[in-house]
Amino acid sequence: MKSEFWLFLAFLAFLCGSELQAAQGAASVETKVKTVMVDPASQSPVVVLETVADKKLLPIWIDVPEARAIAIEIEQIKVPRPLTHDLIRNILQGLGATLQRVTITDLRNSTYFAHLSLSAKGQELQIDSRPSDAIAVALRMKAPIFATIQVLAKSKPVPSQPTRTEQTQRRLGIQSQDLTAELANLFDSQQQKGVLVTEVALGSNAMKAGLQRGDIIIKANEQLIGSASELESLIHATKPSSQIKLEVIKKGKPTTLMIDLPS
Repeated sequence: MKSEFWLFLAFLAFLCGSELQAAQGAASVETKVKTVMVDPASQSPVVVLETVADKKLLPIWIDVPEARAIAIEIEQIKVPRPLTHDLIRNILQGLGATLQRVTITDLRNSTYFAHLSLSAKGQELQIDSRPSDAIAVALRMKAPIFATIQVLAKSKPVPSQPTRTEQTQRRLGIQSQDLTAELANLFDSQQQKGVLVTEVALGSNAMKAGLQRGDIIIKANEQLIGSASELESLIHATKPSSQIKLEVIKKGKPTTLMIDLPS
């Protein structure tokens, strides 16, 4: 049965061999998943990769199920049963396969392309994949994620966030956006109103207090927070060098955090 499976994988690799060989020959750089967000204009999920060397951003617009799979893994959310990308990891590991790397290979007509580089039993296979699936599997198998230079050159700008969040980002050390129905669905949250934390600055007071990416802020200083602009207004009205009390939903559970504001 295992030999038949490997013959099938080899056949898939043969079908897309010429295109993948060309892509493999292209120069590429290593990236990391920086965040998963929702494009405010289109309300579509976006996974943002960041190059390791020069911190250049590569946004990739993806579907909700794959965005949820990526978010679940980067937030280390435990699920009761294996999801599709968990199953793929389990199958590959059960067959003794190693995922060497995944590569985002091209961007054509607003469609991104990728492939998985597999190694097993002395065979090297290149499997065509959607970038979202490739990233979700790579995160689960602790494999590096690369992007070709041509993809980075063709990439679109990262969707801009509302400018009223700038003071929140500076004083709290976070990036955030309104919790929409799409975002709540993406993070599998029952919460319908609040502010989603999309990034926490390294070494910031927010990080020291335990605030994490994926947390949902629902109250600040006992005041209900339904949008990033409401949080912005409260931060603006709070005196420097004071504390702000945040009530957040952290992995489905309510938590209270006290954060020191800078002077």
